[in-house]
Amino acid sequence: MRKAILITLIITAVAVIAASSISSDAEDEDKMLIDMGNGVTYWTVATGTDAIAMAESFAHSQNLKFEKDDGKIICIGEMAEHAVGDQVCSWRLFQWTGAAWTTKSDTVRTSGSIAWGFYPDGTTPVETPEYQAAWIQFRGDSMSSGVSDSYGTEKIAVPLEWYKTYRTGYVDSSIIVAGEYMYHTTYGETTSEGARSHAQLYCLNRLTADMIWKFDLTTGDGTYPDTKDNGYNITSPAIIGDMIAINSATSHDSGKGTVMALYLLDRFTGKLIDYEEIAHNPPLNEKGIPVWKGRTFVNGGTSLTYDSGALYFGTSDGRVLAYSVSHQGLTLLWEYVPPSDVVEGVYVGTRGSIYYYSPVIVDVDGKRILYIGNYEGYLLAIDASTGESIWEKQLIALYEKNQIHRGTPGAVDLVTYIGDGKLVVICSDGAMSPIMGRIVCIDAETGEGPDGSEFYWRTDGVFQGTVTVGKGDFILYAKKASKACEDTDPAISQEGLYRLDRNGKTVWRVDSNYIWSRLTVAEDIVYMSEYSAGFYDDGGHVLARNISDGSIVWSIKLEPYSKTSYSMTAPTVIEGKIYAANDYGAVYCISTVEGKKWDGGGEIILPGGFWHWSWALLIIVAIGAIVVLIRYY
Repeated sequence: MRKAILITLIITAVAVIAASSISSDAEDEDKMLIDMGNGVTYWTVATGTDAIAMAESFAHSQNLKFEKDDGKIICIGEMAEHAVGDQVCSWRLFQWTGAAWTTKSDTVRTSGSIAWGFYPDGTTPVETPEYQAAWIQFRGDSMSSGVSDSYGTEKIAVPLEWYKTYRTGYVDSSIIVAGEYMYHTTYGETTSEGARSHAQLYCLNRLTADMIWKFDLTTGDGTYPDTKDNGYNITSPAIIGDMIAINSATSHDSGKGTVMALYLLDRFTGKLIDYEEIAHNPPLNEKGIPVWKGRTFVNGGTSLTYDSGALYFGTSDGRVLAYSVSHQGLTLLWEYVPPSDVVEGVYVGTRGSIYYYSPVIVDVDGKRILYIGNYEGYLLAIDASTGESIWEKQLIALYEKNQIHRGTPGAVDLVTYIGDGKLVVICSDGAMSPIMGRIVCIDAETGEGPDGSEFYWRTDGVFQGTVTVGKGDFILYAKKASKACEDTDPAISQEGLYRLDRNGKTVWRVDSNYIWSRLTVAEDIVYMSEYSAGFYDDGGHVLARNISDGSIVWSIKLEPYSKTSYSMTAPTVIEGKIYAANDYGAVYCISTVEGKKWDGGGEIILPGGFWHWSWALLIIVAIGAIVVLIRYY
């Protein structure tokens, strides 16, 4: 009997150690949130009664700039009170009621959790004491960093925890997450006779996969006719407080020309708050053809970027717009239209069609600068507060060298800030599956290289991904181009996943199947989705790799799937769960929870080793218990 009791006590102790090894701070402990208003957040324990002093102490502990004046916070980190157009964004204090954040008029904390949020009046933080991580927009934050401040998992279960399939088209948008909710779009499908299925915005319970609501992006509130549209929806939504906004890339002929819609909804109910028609009106010549040389799309606007109280996006007719967002609706703050001059029959403007890639916003010496590329080969740098142009630079100019789209300059696609005042920019020939391209490193303030040179460094190849790790290093997928853009440039010679340093030098390279989505980093792991289950003999996996050397932590094939299950969606990593999607028309949840089996069940690859230090501790405790049993019984 004594032996049985002892064994039971040992098992209980082991279970307690296991639970405590993976638990976070006590759930009933008061918290303080610092919400930068752009997708970047910090959490800490709330102690003390002076909310300003608490924020100041935390900012100093994180080496964040901090300024205060006359009983209010002026600046935390790079976020200082300023206006976008005529809308002012500032630091505001919120109190958690147990169900929602409410504005707090004084800065005295008596009890409970509080939040400092960089928002305009009427907007509240998204994260809560219960759910201290969110992925509110394309690539997570306004810098499009792809870096999650949450955690993934080094151990996964098979079959997948859950999957959900649709009959309304592919899932090519980012998966947006806040609390128990996740949001994504479906592509929509059409035939020559008209609409067969409409593009949709879905809200799911991310823990159960139950549908909460859906919103038709093709007909909206009935303003648009139930007929064939001019494109498919691949844009990603953005969360603003208790609202969600989405650019419908499915454009329509309004009778006055082609338009798309910017929708604003209640994110909990899907009820429409407001919408704005966005015209497609490119500069045309006497034949009705756009005057620029680049490709032209009619699919509306890009995915949305939220920063400093404003929504930013580019349009298919080459403009950049900023809108305010509130429960009263959408209001245009500014519009930038690049020049489209034609001199003696030659186009000399910088305006070009903007498609798919959302704006990136970076703080450069105290100024919020918006960067966005177009299909005329230009990268535009715009003052995010005023909409005024800072500089515009053509980073790719293939024209007749373009092998897929002859005569067009190519496209400026992905922009990534790697620190130290530098941007790395991916350019391509403008094709959906490019065969030519380059990556360029330039100064974020000037668009140039050192001492007024053209660039810091440049490499030819076909690139995708780009997520920062370490100080100036970044990881991306690369392969050899069919032809170099410039014969003088160094070129990628091997396909694979690369970690490069800020000088473009290889830190490591590993073999990789085709990756045509962005990458996501959480803690020390980079997550990625292979392009297709049919593109390679063994494709269609989501992989987790160590950022230190590129070695595989785990790899799992998304099921169900088809041979055309192309994936352009980066994994979203939140609280130990990885959400993925592809052109099978499905979303998937990968975690340590075993789900229902689907046919073959899924092939999982897990290398050996301990997943967590707590497992080693458990084994040590277990061995010690066995020794005690043998010694005394």
